[in-house]
Amino acid sequence: MSRPVRLTSAVCLVALLACTAPPAGRDDGQVPASVRVTPVTIRIDDVPVPVMGSDSRVHVIYELELTNFSNERVVIDRLVVLDAARGTALATLEAGELANRLVVHDKTALPGNLGPAQTGRVYLHVVFAEGDAVPQSIQHRLDGRIGAGPLDETAGTVRLALPTDLVLDAPLRGERFIAGDGCCDSTRHVRATLPLNGRAITAQRYAIDWEQIDEQGRIYAGDPADPASYVIYGKPVHAVADARVAIAVDGLPNSPPGKLPAGLKIEEADGNHVILDLGDGRFAVYAHLQPHSVRVQAGARVHRGDVLGLVGTSGNSSEPHLHFQISDGPSALVANGLPYLLRSFSARQRGVSTEAFDGAITSGKPIARETVPGPALRQRMLPLDLWIVDFLQP
Repeated sequence: MSRPVRLTSAVCLVALLACTAPPAGRDDGQVPASVRVTPVTIRIDDVPVPVMGSDSRVHVIYELELTNFSNERVVIDRLVVLDAARGTALATLEAGELANRLVVHDKTALPGNLGPAQTGRVYLHVVFAEGDAVPQSIQHRLDGRIGAGPLDETAGTVRLALPTDLVLDAPLRGERFIAGDGCCDSTRHVRATLPLNGRAITAQRYAIDWEQIDEQGRIYAGDPADPASYVIYGKPVHAVADARVAIAVDGLPNSPPGKLPAGLKIEEADGNHVILDLGDGRFAVYAHLQPHSVRVQAGARVHRGDVLGLVGTSGNSSEPHLHFQISDGPSALVANGLPYLLRSFSARQRGVSTEAFDGAITSGKPIARETVPGPALRQRMLPLDLWIVDFLQP
């Protein structure tokens, strides 16, 4: 967000900060060996957690908050993710890709640029072919220009968490479920950072909007305004683990399919929903359930496989689907989104693109699909965006 700079020399301010505080991004608590001016600060709010994807590769997704502390325009030509211990490059974003991943809430902002005193957020996705290739810590190098001079910074060091060990049953049962807007480069969930309670929160980082297709590949058949026309509507949703019910909300109406409802209160965004306390600070969120279908109450104990309710289209929903995510708090919005693994599922196909997925929802025609490599049976993996999976009885 742009705001006026009142100092005659922003470099003086940056230099003063550099002399009184450790460089941005340090996480080891040690006194730096040297002091340097970093006009662009790099901040990582949430520790990245690696996860094994359904493509048998390890995925790390996270956000960098970049703030231009100077009164000059910053142009970022390249961002390099480094192994902090070895200094080797793990991923490189050139200007074009960086411009697509740097989000600045200013309609006048130039792609890949930060204006004076402006903040942006880079949504990063780093992929590793094998788990043992994931480093303990990463850092980030920015190359570009600040005003008429060069920009060359290395900062934003963070120690990665261990790969997630949270293994769950599937929240649905049956065949041909498609993971809409899933990990790791779809934007509607991964980039759904919201300013809530005084901080920026990405609760839906690993969320999936589960749809289901029929044998012809259609998401619905019949009147698109009738929720019952959608293949997934009314399907039972199941407890993914033994848990305690933290929140259970019912009685809200379905939202008419076709567009998102207008004027919805933020507390009604999830519609009818259930949140399970899985223990260890992890919570499973099931949103947009059918009115009067929720079968549990807050405080109740449930066992893996128990039916919690039925798929609907209540709340901030444009068509019937199950919104499912894991958070570090009992909220779908005010909590950090966490990755997880599903115990087992089968997959042979995926939708070819988000555009194809959206087109199938609006037209009722079969979604364009392609074959995914590897064996059909997948175990202890997170289904990736648009993968079409079968969930068998555990």
